[in-house]
Amino acid sequence: MQPKIIERDRFTVIGMDCLTTTEDNEDHQVLLDLWNEFKSRIEAVQNKKNPTKMVGVYEQRRNYPNRFSYVAGVEVKSLSEIPKGMIPKIVNGSKYAVFTHQGDICNIDETYNYIYEEWLPESEYEKNVNGDNLEIFNLEFSEDNISDVDLYIAIKDQE
Repeated sequence: MQPKIIERDRFTVIGMDCLTTTEDNEDHQVLLDLWNEFKSRIEAVQNKKNPTKMVGVYEQRRNYPNRFSYVAGVEVKSLSEIPKGMIPKIVNGSKYAVFTHQGDICNIDETYNYIYEEWLPESEYEKNVNGDNLEIFNLEFSEDNISDVDLYIAIKDQE
C-alpha cells in the first residue's frame, strides 16, 4: 500500500468534538457515537465547501500520547454561522501521506498499524507533530457498510 504525497493549505472545519483515548479500543465506540450525532445535525452547517464529504480531524495531545481530541465535521468556506453545540476547527496546512482504507471500518486499526509500524519507519518522512491527521469520508458512509476512507497522515521530510 503506497500513499499519495500531497500538500494541503490551511482550511476550516465546523463540527462536533470529543476527547478520547486509544487505550482498550475506547476510541472506536466514542467516535462512532460522535459521527452518528454529527450526521444527525449536519444540515445545520451552512457554507459547506464540499457537501458530499465529511472530515474527521485528530489532534494528538502532546503530553499524553494515548489521548487525542477529535472533530467530526465538514469543511466550510467561512465561519459566518456556527450551529449551537458545534465548534470551528482551523486545520493548519501540511504535507500529507494519503492512504485509502478499504473495507470494514472496524479494521481501520490494521491500516493505521501498517502506516506507523511499517510504512513510516521505512519512508523518507517522519510524523509532523504540529500537523493534524485527517479522515475523509463520503457523506453516505456508515459503520454498517463497506466504504473507502482516505487517511491523511501529517508528515515532514526527515531531518
